[in-house]
Amino acid sequence: MKRFFLTLALVAALPAMASTTLFSKYEAVRQGFLKSSLKDVQSSAAQLATEASKAKNTAVATHAKAVATSTDLAKAKASFAKLSDEMIKVQKASAKGQRPAVYYCSMVKKSWLQTKGKVGNPYDASMQMCGELKSE
Repeated sequence: MKRFFLTLALVAALPAMASTTLFSKYEAVRQGFLKSSLKDVQSSAAQLATEASKAKNTAVATHAKAVATSTDLAKAKASFAKLSDEMIKVQKASAKGQRPAVYYCSMVKKSWLQTKGKVGNPYDASMQMCGELKSE
């Protein structure tokens, strides 16, 4: 009986653990954009794609692969916007307190996820501080 409840608890926790892993991999992609490093963006996005595939989230995996295979930062950012939209869906389905906040930049009209605090806009290197907290 004890084993049954332990198994049940682990199964219930899997989506939360998967989300936490996806969020940390997504954050690594965002940090690559903040450094304007295509190599870092591609590498982190490939890792995110792998984790999303393991979590059976094909939408996130597909968009992460598109970021990973982008040939320049502009194309990667366009794919990152779609990836962010999918990750925001994951965020909304996750338990509060275990998820990053949603930020939005009205200049580029795009959203992203990050921990609450100092804005780090991944879409435009000249506007890294441009953005506002939309939801937690």
